[in-house]
Amino acid sequence: MAFTLIINPGSSSKKLALYKDKQLVLEAHFERMAEGFELCLGINGVQQKCEPLPKEGFGNSLINFLALAIEKGVLVDKKEIKKVVLRVVAPGTYFQTHRLIDEKYLSKLKDAAPLAPLHLPQIIQEVEAVKLALPESLLIAASDSAFHATIPDYIRRFSLPTKDSVDFDIYRFGYHGLSVSSVIRKLNLVSPKENNRIIVCHIGSGVSVTAVSQGKSVDTTMGYAPGSGLIMGSRAGDVTTAALLALMTQRHMKPLDAVLYLQTSGGLVALAGESDLRVLLERRSAGDKVATDALASFVYQIQKAIGSYVASLGGLDALIFTGTAGVRSSELRRLILESLAGLGLKVDQTKNDLCLSRDGEISTSDSPASIFVSKTAEAEEMLHLSNSFD
Repeated sequence: MAFTLIINPGSSSKKLALYKDKQLVLEAHFERMAEGFELCLGINGVQQKCEPLPKEGFGNSLINFLALAIEKGVLVDKKEIKKVVLRVVAPGTYFQTHRLIDEKYLSKLKDAAPLAPLHLPQIIQEVEAVKLALPESLLIAASDSAFHATIPDYIRRFSLPTKDSVDFDIYRFGYHGLSVSSVIRKLNLVSPKENNRIIVCHIGSGVSVTAVSQGKSVDTTMGYAPGSGLIMGSRAGDVTTAALLALMTQRHMKPLDAVLYLQTSGGLVALAGESDLRVLLERRSAGDKVATDALASFVYQIQKAIGSYVASLGGLDALIFTGTAGVRSSELRRLILESLAGLGLKVDQTKNDLCLSRDGEISTSDSPASIFVSKTAEAEEMLHLSNSFD
């Protein structure tokens, strides 16, 4: 029996999943919480109790996970793990393909690290940790932007001279591709309707909205780097060129300083001093005006993206909410949907309130477009693509 290890390092969490052939046998979700860190363990698909975790436990998650697998009898020896699949979030045409991770790949990751400071340093650490802990395993990079390689050139290109776009590889690459492709795959299995025009809202610490036509990505709000697009937890999203240049001039910023500033000091942190949507929703319920205004900005950008994609798709068959906050928070979904009935989106609030951290349809029976909540299945998507490396 061959084991495959899936590693999904996010900007505020880390997920590891161990498969025996196609069967999930052990999974762990390491998450940064407001009060520290937490580990949630699952065995054979059954969720176990979540427990607090010291900071060093988060940093040593791979070693801890392998030790747990042996302790619980899932593995006899870590050498049984034949393949390790790692989610990679990195700007560049080179990274828009699933590839084996070798020294050339690792070198390119290091070169790109300043462009995605919330993701690439962690990914590089994970690569090096895997090489030390599992030196005999095949190491595969699951590209988080590969799904968006189908975006047409007239959308993919910025209005820059062709030579500069080509020479410096400046395009809209898009991210959350593994998440989007996983929920599209799930929808095709459960929905009897023809869903040719789909919009996927991935809402977590990172946020994106993606337009999907005939199963293929045609546009997405994240552009060149994973800090672009909409307001996110600590990422500013798109800031107009003139405003950014003025800020850099006034603060005497170098380009890499500006990248770090926009990705760590922007978004909800900038607007409300807090990146956790759960905390902001609680503050809003308590009448906190700062949190209320921040959430209004956050929701408005998502609504605007949905509206523009309905227009570009020529209508809408299905809207899908995924990502941690998109699945966990019925209140956030309500805020986003409450003014979108004119786009053919009618939500059943009872269904919406009952659909918490689980899959389900929350639209009314007469809604022209269906509305779904779907937990992202990135691990399964990564396992699926790893078969091409056999």
